[in-house]
Amino acid sequence: MDILTGLSALDILTLVLAFGLGGFIKGVVGMGLPMVAVPLISTVFDPRTAIATMILPIMGANFLQAKMGGSMVEVANRFRWLLIPLIVGSIFGATVITSVEISHAAVILGGLVATFAVTTLAGWQPQLPTGVDRRLRPVVGLVSGVVGGMSSFFAPTIAPYFFTLGLDKNTFIRAMGVTFLIGEAPLFIGLSLTGFAPPAIWLLSAAGWAVVGAFMAVGAKVRQHIPQKHFMTLVGVMLLIVGLNMIRRAVF
Repeated sequence: MDILTGLSALDILTLVLAFGLGGFIKGVVGMGLPMVAVPLISTVFDPRTAIATMILPIMGANFLQAKMGGSMVEVANRFRWLLIPLIVGSIFGATVITSVEISHAAVILGGLVATFAVTTLAGWQPQLPTGVDRRLRPVVGLVSGVVGGMSSFFAPTIAPYFFTLGLDKNTFIRAMGVTFLIGEAPLFIGLSLTGFAPPAIWLLSAAGWAVVGAFMAVGAKVRQHIPQKHFMTLVGVMLLIVGLNMIRRAVF
């Protein structure tokens, strides 16, 4: 428990800000929790501890998001041919992460995501025909799984794909939640079984989940008052940030 008893008031405030801001953004646009929270938590703990602290908040947030406003099973069944390859790819990506150099791939993927976001914000919103969409699902799932398994980031490939389907904002949020929950589960189960997080971190992670859940609820209420067009603009902005952040992490 030394890691907790040594926290100052400023440290605690920083942690609350990290969980709260990340949860609020997650509630509004359906992604961005680890991207916002981990850097802030890393000012209090080392990066490894910061990632461990996010285990319960991320899994809990994805579960809540997956069941927001509808049936989680219905969404999982609709996108099953994306989710099955996603699981396979995630497991594969997690097993090769230590033997593969991913910085170059991150730069390329980040550039593609940022470019997609810019074109979207400029007013071009491509939509996939139903037949093409169904043929692409296994490919998108497999690629997203491998990328997510190696980097823990699934949004850069999944979010643009769902974006092109023209989903309403609540279905978009739920589909993202189901995908993140299923894709990230093998990673966090593996981290838990290997003793990645000591008991004190699990306690902090549980407290963080409570904060994230509360602020997610606030963000979700804000989202209900955002028109569909403005919501998709917010998603475009978040994708641009995600893409540029991937490039930053790989280069610097």
